[in-house]
Amino acid sequence: MRYRMPFASVVVAVVLVAAGVQPGVAATKRTKPPTTTPPTTAAPTIAPPPTTAPKPTAGGTAVFAIQGESGTGWLPADSQWADSDGVVSGALFDRMMLLGADGKLVPNLVTSATPSADYKTWTLTVRPGITFHNGEALDGAAIAANLEADRTGAVLAPLLTSLAGCAPSGMTVVCTMRVPWVTFDSLLTSTVGAVAAPAQLKAKDRAHPIGTGPFVCKGDCWTPGVSMKLVKNPDYWRKGLPKLDAIEFRPIRDFPTARDSILAGKLQFREHTFFLGPNYLDALAKNKIGLTTLTGATAYHLVNMAKKDNPLLDLRLRRAWASAIDLDALAKQRTFGATLANGPFAKGVPGYLDNTGYPTYNLTRAKALVDEYKKEKGVSTISVTLGGFDAPTVSAIKAMVDQAGFDVKPVLDESVASAALFTGAFDVVGVLWLPFTEPDAFRSFLSSEGCGGPQICPFTLGRPTLNWGRVVDPIVDTMFDQIRSNSDPVVRKHAAESINRIYADQVYAFWQWRTLLQIESCSTCAGMTDMVGPNGEALTLDPISHYLGVAWLTVR
Repeated sequence: MRYRMPFASVVVAVVLVAAGVQPGVAATKRTKPPTTTPPTTAAPTIAPPPTTAPKPTAGGTAVFAIQGESGTGWLPADSQWADSDGVVSGALFDRMMLLGADGKLVPNLVTSATPSADYKTWTLTVRPGITFHNGEALDGAAIAANLEADRTGAVLAPLLTSLAGCAPSGMTVVCTMRVPWVTFDSLLTSTVGAVAAPAQLKAKDRAHPIGTGPFVCKGDCWTPGVSMKLVKNPDYWRKGLPKLDAIEFRPIRDFPTARDSILAGKLQFREHTFFLGPNYLDALAKNKIGLTTLTGATAYHLVNMAKKDNPLLDLRLRRAWASAIDLDALAKQRTFGATLANGPFAKGVPGYLDNTGYPTYNLTRAKALVDEYKKEKGVSTISVTLGGFDAPTVSAIKAMVDQAGFDVKPVLDESVASAALFTGAFDVVGVLWLPFTEPDAFRSFLSSEGCGGPQICPFTLGRPTLNWGRVVDPIVDTMFDQIRSNSDPVVRKHAAESINRIYADQVYAFWQWRTLLQIESCSTCAGMTDMVGPNGEALTLDPISHYLGVAWLTVR
């Protein structure tokens, strides 16, 4: 049994990114990660969704507050969707596949995805009788056109470097791979699986989305940064859905504003990743506001290794920075019980390790490494710019690492932090990263493939990339090749463990914790946890299904 990734948005949490790599600059000699006997593969632990049946209530309008939007529009192949954009895209665009509660793929727009014996070709069979919002029929040609747009587009291309092309024939599509691709079908649960109408693809229209989803954009439905107003799709292929007559999405970045709005009854739903204190939880209960909490993104800080004057290009200083952070103390201040992270893979993902070798808190060791660097370089100050939007976390980290001998310059302007990917303005910046359940999903984010390959990666500042850190590591690249093309789950898991250890050993990122995605709903609102597949299959209850669950929302 192979398990799949719930991979909803491609540029995940692009709200807070920075990046870069400069190969061969670490002053400390590279150490080879320890090897172990490959363990037996175990299925990921995935919590089943509640057994509540979809409510019969229909009609009404809901206002749904999201944390923000990328502002790049609504053309799947070329829009840089952040995590909150996934909520809106799920209302407009159905995915080809969904993720079941048991980790298996659930067919959606395609009824099957079948590989050849060598995984060099995949045949997709399209579900009949589905039309786009403009009346165009969903067929093999439409699926192939979307995959070609993804493969050649500026945003999704790094995810599809192994795809040579797709050829339609009636209601089937045959996709040919450059190398064996064992988990290609899992990618169809992601933005790659979101299908836009051929007319929208041809027009390259970002402002007027045309999908097969439960809600429709009528006229100029989108005011960037303000509102996306959608109405019920009367011809939706899933009978009885959506429940609402209309839904409006409002990006509200300011937490107090969104909090006060839902408490005052001005919002029906809102999603956020802020940790809630007891006072606010009491306020929710007093106002009969429902709260659904899911394990969400991984919070961490990314080292900009493409910035040539970044002192953290030196491995000693990256290890010193990690050793200076008392993560337990930081978590008690900021996360109210969230699970700490020591690498990219969450528990339950093949490749997860209880101990990756990531540096633990040791201020004495941190000071010694900083002192060694200062003495060798003949400097008295190590200035590091630290970007982010979470001021308390940034301030706490500054206090900790300054004790080790750094001189941290915090920059808390979110708009500047958002541009760090393009400008290279920061040495370190805070990011969020959605959880994936399939190691191959991490390939474009952790390997050189995500920024054009090892020769191109170091020079990609100024344009978007999925490998936000521009990390070039030949062992990591080789391990991801094994994960993609080897059908033996033991080999694939062992390769993922090696990646986990390398990222810890080289300290390519400063890990913090798994955040919580929280969905608040008014006292007469429901539906978010009632999702099922086309044939009644239970779907996994996680942040990704949250993005696809708007069809079930009700306001009684």
